[in-house]
Amino acid sequence: MLYSYYTGAPLVFIHPKVPFRFDYFEPQFDLDGIVPQGEPQEFVTFDRGPKVFGCAKWVLWEKLFFILSLGGQIPFAHKVNSLRIDEELRVVGKRSYEIGFKELRVFDDTGLQGISQKFESEEKKYRVLDWISVHSGTTHDCDFLDALETSAIERVIFYPSDRIDGNHNKKDIVCVSEMTEGQLNDYRFSNTYVRFEVLKMMKDAGIRGARNGRDQLNPERYKYYAIKLENAEREEERLGFSSRADREDIVLDARTPEEVINHFRGSELQGYTGKITECLQKLISI
Repeated sequence: MLYSYYTGAPLVFIHPKVPFRFDYFEPQFDLDGIVPQGEPQEFVTFDRGPKVFGCAKWVLWEKLFFILSLGGQIPFAHKVNSLRIDEELRVVGKRSYEIGFKELRVFDDTGLQGISQKFESEEKKYRVLDWISVHSGTTHDCDFLDALETSAIERVIFYPSDRIDGNHNKKDIVCVSEMTEGQLNDYRFSNTYVRFEVLKMMKDAGIRGARNGRDQLNPERYKYYAIKLENAEREEERLGFSSRADREDIVLDARTPEEVINHFRGSELQGYTGKITECLQKLISI
């Protein structure tokens, strides 16, 4: 999205890769005017002080998708079923198209055929999201728990439950991990074991289950049910590329959004993108 925004290049994909809803930019990172900087967001942790984040990455993604769509830079939208590289790029949807190119820049090779031989020797790495429903222990002030260095878990995020309608303070969990392909096939890294580890982290943080009345021996004290967690869903996303580009006109681009913005920062936008962005900025300032 960012590369197309800055260069005017058309963008083709099979599935749009929307950023994880809890990925944020650093609070002081300059977004180059694509979206307003906004005020830093502060989240509560258990014992390491508040965490401060900047703009959510999905906010930037949605703005870019809107601008590129208006500028005609996503010619096939979401109607692509497969992509294959021969001498040209073959795009298959309801119809088949062949697109010539001088340079093809690949940011995600998932589902892309004909690029090269697949990696065989390198160990694949995945970002794993374990979504956990909380049935007892939903109400507390903590937003983040950082895992131990010895754990595959990177962080535990508590967020307002999507299972409950309306404005409420009940929280469910998403656990973010980075695992190798071998770990994914190891029962010690299964979603069940992740749930057990999250349960221990919550207990260590002093989080308790729902209230269960007062203590009969000491009416000033409350009793609590045990914390109850249930695995909801596991999502796995391959990190990096699974292919090797063996042609000079194909570039595998593994830069982060921050690196792309820093590379193009302040450059003049090409084509309709620049005009649309200028008009939107004028509308916002009115």
